Amino acid sequence: MKKKKYKVKKCLNCGENIKKKKTESIPFYKKRKFCSTECQHKYITKERRLIIKCDNCGKKFNIKKSRRNKHNFCSLKCFGEYRHKKGIIKVECSWCGKEFNKANTQIGKHNFCSRECFGNWQSKFLIGENGYNWQGGISTLNDTIRSSKKMIEWRIAVFKRDNFACQHCGDRVGGNLEAHHKKQLSTIIKDNNIKTIYDAIKCKELWNIDNGITLCKKCHMIEHFKNNKK
Repeated sequence: MKKKKYKVKKCLNCGENIKKKKTESIPFYKKRKFCSTECQHKYITKERRLIIKCDNCGKKFNIKKSRRNKHNFCSLKCFGEYRHKKGIIKVECSWCGKEFNKANTQIGKHNFCSRECFGNWQSKFLIGENGYNWQGGISTLNDTIRSSKKMIEWRIAVFKRDNFACQHCGDRVGGNLEAHHKKQLSTIIKDNNIKTIYDAIKCKELWNIDNGITLCKKCHMIEHFKNNKK
């Protein structure tokens, strides 16, 4: 009995002949487009990718179709260089008037060429006696320090040291714990002549975790009541 001959098919990936396996049914063989599972995977991978030019250096590279954007880059270095070239413009410092370069995405209502200029501007317009938020010179700065990233880090450090438990009653309920300043924040500000947030960041006493203690809200309120009666 003669063996049936099947139409020779070429693998879509490598171009080699697709041979019918003994255990393979005829309908399945007719549908098959690849000589192996490996070739099938390679073909699918190629079909899902594109060869494009880097918008910064012009080098060709491949990328997934789903990840193609308006601008594409072969590396983080090229992305950074392109962003620097296209996104930097000259602005005027809101304090000293000096022109300097700044990323377009970072430009705000007020712009500063240095931390010193920002601190001087903040002292005059936000914290100083001429500021629209002035309340005796301390309250606004106090609030700025309390909401700063460094203060959040200080609180977490105090909580970790105290094993996330109130040091008076042992309460461990999440969201009920607060970091109390043994020496009041306003006193530290006055004693160290802190005028700006940058003065505050430089002050070692302000960030000393030995001046902090973890208390639950109830114990914290009692502690403040005791201090106010002294």
